[in-house]
Amino acid sequence: MIRHHFAGAAVSLALLLAGPVQAQTAAQPAQPDIPQSHLAAGRDVVIVSGLADSFDSIYLEFRERVSQTVNTTRPEARKDMEEVVAALRPDADKKREEIVASAAFIFAKRMPEADLKEVAAFFKSPVGQRYNAARPRAIDEIYALLQPWSMQTSNFLFDRFSEEMRKRGHQM
Repeated sequence: MIRHHFAGAAVSLALLLAGPVQAQTAAQPAQPDIPQSHLAAGRDVVIVSGLADSFDSIYLEFRERVSQTVNTTRPEARKDMEEVVAALRPDADKKREEIVASAAFIFAKRMPEADLKEVAAFFKSPVGQRYNAARPRAIDEIYALLQPWSMQTSNFLFDRFSEEMRKRGHQM
């Protein structure tokens, strides 16, 4: 499930929080000033494109993994586990907002505000909504093809490489 969310994230990014993205760390270079309207356009794209939904899956998968582990190894702790996991949701939501803001900033940095508004309009349109609805299944199907295709292509290229190297007098 997460693979189609991350693949979808790679296909469609953009949008930002209404607030400024000025949080800087020592390891992070200074960010250029971007108008709030531009950041908001980036945030809108991140949300309406479905990219932000992929960030939600992190908490959901965490909750599922913890639940499976505790139910298997410490079933007597299930009630406490559920309470702690529920209590962590606000922290997860805060982290989600951080990555949404960062993604929005990246789009605002890379695309003009007018283009971001057009991208958001596409995803809000009927065809954009149909695209978002079809994307998860399509990406699952593409992912299923990807592994055998990449192996086959790699083998093909290596065979061709070896053949060409033999023609040049090298044994591979």
